[in-house]
Amino acid sequence: IGQAAGGIAGALIDQALIGSGRSVTGSRLTDLDVQSSTEGEPIPRVYGRARLAGQVIWATRHEETAVTTRSGGKGGTSSTTYKYHANFAVALCEGPIHRVSRVWADGTLLDTDALTWRVHRGGEDQEPDALILARQEGPAPAYRGTAYVVFERLPLDDWGNRIPQLTFEVIRVVDTLEEKVRAVCMRSEEHTSE
Repeated sequence: IGQAAGGIAGALIDQALIGSGRSVTGSRLTDLDVQSSTEGEPIPRVYGRARLAGQVIWATRHEETAVTTRSGGKGGTSSTTYKYHANFAVALCEGPIHRVSRVWADGTLLDTDALTWRVHRGGEDQEPDALILARQEGPAPAYRGTAYVVFERLPLDDWGNRIPQLTFEVIRVVDTLEEKVRAVCMRSEEHTSE
């Protein structure tokens, strides 16, 4: 009987001191800031190769996933953290473009191989993006004549649970001119005045 009473008393003291069975919840995202979205902003026209930031033209509410981990075995502490994903579209420039070759997030080159993203080259006959079509109530815009990029479920962990500042390297072949250019020589001269 003394052993059982000592075990119960010890368990109660452990719970009081260590906090067994305690639950910890991490912070949650209440608002999602976007990189830029300005009504009436001019649409750039690209010739050759250019690095552009673009304008966010469409977005859904962020997607939240709760991840609960337990530590300390039976009666241990549970901890809940939250992961966020964003679905959004960024208008780049007047189309049609040839391709988007590189993407930077907050100034760091982004590995796009692990992401779900689509480039719409901006043709006059382009159809609405599948994600926009699925999520949009009513008719979905096709943004014809505008090159844009759609990110689907972009994980936001690496950027503090916010959409990073994105820039895109856009390539637009200029008719037949690019095929005719074989080399470009640039010469720098220093001028000194005496």
